[in-house]
Amino acid sequence: MADVTYLLDTTVFIDVSRGNKAVIDWLISWADEPGVLATSTVVVAEYFSGLPIDKRNQAKDYLLAFNVLPVTFEDAVRAGEIRWDYARKGITLALADALHGAIAVRRGLTVVTSNPAHFPFVSTFNPRK
Repeated sequence: MADVTYLLDTTVFIDVSRGNKAVIDWLISWADEPGVLATSTVVVAEYFSGLPIDKRNQAKDYLLAFNVLPVTFEDAVRAGEIRWDYARKGITLALADALHGAIAVRRGLTVVTSNPAHFPFVSTFNPRK
């Protein structure tokens, strides 16, 4: 099993549910590399907050196919530091993005997202392009 390299943002799962071919193709390209793709408990909460009830069981099964990284105490501290640093620059970061991004920062991962502007503090990759 390969080491985790990419941390999938909520936008990836939304794009898949909407049938975005570029994103689906990118995910499929990693099918033979188990363990390379992960997501976070933050993304699970974000995704389920907008998911209709009748889609939730299927979504649980799908998300559990990925390594789901929890928010640790140190991740939370780093997220707070990141938000504080950016607030001093006049930039407001959503707490969910700071938490998800802090998981990536602390583990040296690239965030896969269609909203790279939400993660100015970490390496990103946009699978739509």
